[in-house]
Amino acid sequence: MSNLTHEESIKKVWKVCYILAFVTIFEIAAALLHYYQMPESPKWWLNILFVVLSAAKAYYIMSEFMHLKYELRTMTLTIITPFLFLVWGIIAFLWEGGYWLSLRQLWQ
Repeated sequence: MSNLTHEESIKKVWKVCYILAFVTIFEIAAALLHYYQMPESPKWWLNILFVVLSAAKAYYIMSEFMHLKYELRTMTLTIITPFLFLVWGIIAFLWEGGYWLSLRQLWQ
């Protein structure tokens, strides 16, 4: 991105902003559609959609604004790998918390 002129850089930033805004508007539209048109449908598909789109937006932001797309592969892996371990840890703690909640309800 350092080889771009000032005008090209501005166009690139606006392009990224438009893409992120479109994905965000899609997320909001999906939530409103679920809330008003399909309130009895299961919510898990909406949650999966939000997680996937949020992860895609996070990756796109990191690749463009943190310039990970233009870095060496090893540099990218040193940033992405801890992020994946963090996501794995959150999922593991939620899974374990659900198990303890079910045991607590069983005991009472």
